[in-house]
Amino acid sequence: MPDRALGRFSSLIAKMLWGTFATSTATTGVQAIEYLRTNRPDLLVVEESIPGGGLRFCELMAMSPNFSDLPIILMSVTPSPDGILRARAAGVNTYLAKPFRPSELQKRIDNIFAPVETSQDPAEANPASAAVVQDPDAGKTIRDRLKQIEGLPPFPATHAQILELANSDKSSSEEIAEQLQMDPSLLASIFKMVNSSAYGFQKKVDSLKLAVTLLGLEEIANLVMTAQIFKNLGDYEGGSGFDRDGFWKHSVGTAFITRTIAKKLQTEVESAFLAGMLHDLGKVVLDRCFADYYRAVLDQCEKEHLWIGEAEQQLLGLTHADVGGQLATEWKFAEKYLYSILHHHEPEATGRYQRLTSLVHIADHMCRSFGYGSGGDDQVPELDPAVLDRFSLGERGYGILVGLAEKELEGASSFLAALSSG
Repeated sequence: MPDRALGRFSSLIAKMLWGTFATSTATTGVQAIEYLRTNRPDLLVVEESIPGGGLRFCELMAMSPNFSDLPIILMSVTPSPDGILRARAAGVNTYLAKPFRPSELQKRIDNIFAPVETSQDPAEANPASAAVVQDPDAGKTIRDRLKQIEGLPPFPATHAQILELANSDKSSSEEIAEQLQMDPSLLASIFKMVNSSAYGFQKKVDSLKLAVTLLGLEEIANLVMTAQIFKNLGDYEGGSGFDRDGFWKHSVGTAFITRTIAKKLQTEVESAFLAGMLHDLGKVVLDRCFADYYRAVLDQCEKEHLWIGEAEQQLLGLTHADVGGQLATEWKFAEKYLYSILHHHEPEATGRYQRLTSLVHIADHMCRSFGYGSGGDDQVPELDPAVLDRFSLGERGYGILVGLAEKELEGASSFLAALSSG
């Protein structure tokens, strides 16, 4: 039997567990994740109505490698079919409707820690009584659960279609144009970016066929992805107080620097821009879907002068790179982008696409060093010296890259303005 349970307990529920369990109490979801920094309970008992959201708390636990295996009892005064489905997706073991008898709570706890041969179909559960969903998603991976988080937009369909055309030997610029013309707003955004000073064309480009001829199909596909990511993930209300404008500025700056150093080093040139643009997407997911919890991360960064990844790991049990990697899997990004997102802070840890991941690592460090945009904290992550060795970069060679990167940010600002006005 467990020796500890964690949740938001009323005096009545605490009495139900008294004498059988050692209990610790948290009155908000944020207090709960702070408690989990230094404690490992055997069971979580969560009230759906806690500040920060009990369901959101469960979803966060489900995504975290540190906590995804913790059994959870989720209690609710007003259970709903949607709530039960979301609880299932988050790996909640038991969804318990209030009020309930002490024996009901004890039964649910006993069932969690005892082998169960059969499970109740949640569709048969009576919302007016104690409803139970036993081990609803056994074997389901953390990445599988991300797709069911409420409020997360679907993958930009247009980009998938454009990429398919870009990778086809039989496609033409006319087919690309036909696809984009179905979305006038997106097409307008593409022209604004193409005509920004970032590309330096002397004459205005107002023909998509000409744009494809000048930039190539893959670059157009990258611009489509950039515009759709900016629109789909960046357009939401609320949030944790995370500096979204600074975030997009940092993302664009990192994209430009990644491409610049890729050209100089003559490696991964076609993939560099998009890899730099996508590297921090996990931060937007955390800000958008888990605002109260991410606010605690930002507060921790400020109070203890921590790098945001360290604060994320301490409080949430996962980082923005982990979440970004989960999103990349769900949205079926090319593998090279998945790896560069997952490992841009530790390129030596990836077994594949180390050169692209290393380019993003360098560019992210440079962009932070320049103070261009915001990564959510005031720290500059350390540059892995093994990355410089990979490209045979000494002090002089790295200095040349820094000079090129700093100049490139002028074009990045123009590009960002065009992107924002789309």
